[in-house]
Amino acid sequence: MFRKSTLIFVVTGTQAPFDRLLNIINQFAEGKQDLKIIAQTALSDSDFNNMECYDYIEPYVFDDIFNKADIIIGHAGMGTIIKALVNEKRLLVFPRIVEFKEHRNEHQLNTAVSFKKLNMINVAFSENELKEYLCNFDQIEVKKQISNFAEEKLIDALTYLLIINNTYLYHQIKK
Repeated sequence: MFRKSTLIFVVTGTQAPFDRLLNIINQFAEGKQDLKIIAQTALSDSDFNNMECYDYIEPYVFDDIFNKADIIIGHAGMGTIIKALVNEKRLLVFPRIVEFKEHRNEHQLNTAVSFKKLNMINVAFSENELKEYLCNFDQIEVKKQISNFAEEKLIDALTYLLIINNTYLYHQIKK
């Protein structure tokens, strides 16, 4: 079936609201009939009248929306990033920042910087950059795809470590 509008899925995680991101997207969406925006709002107290909002989305529903979405916009959560890379989705990351009391440390900022250096994600580090991406969202690129399976050399290395560890434990127990 042909869909006339662009579907944007906004993912904020489930731990805390991310109103700074949601407010920018809600303002952007005003009057844009060619967009359908579904947002995971994580118990936000704000009212976002230009988006279809849900505090929590069941995993099977989340996966369905994620797979149907043309663009994923989200916090810099590893689950969001990896899922987008495995599924070759157009992803725009907007990390939570401690300065705005959106998180307890800067791990999301560090994650975004690291993945951007690897040219694996599109990142907006500021509200202006986010607005610029939104105004040109058709230019948000699909970055590298990753496998949802570990590489054989990683499995081999972990197997080797387990064998060594189990051998060591076996000899400790025999003493």
